[in-house]
Amino acid sequence: MVMLYQNMENIREVIAFPKNQKYRDLMIDAPGQIDENLLKELGLAVIKKE
Repeated sequence: MVMLYQNMENIREVIAFPKNQKYRDLMIDAPGQIDENLLKELGLAVIKKE
């Protein structure tokens, strides 16, 4: 609706958190690598699929 209200041709012009074609947020470089210390602090583990 905002796109139509603003007379924009592309929805990317009005998206609050735009992503590139690979679904990466270039402003905060997400998704990105996770620090091992942060995972330990939060009690989380990354399990890789085979």
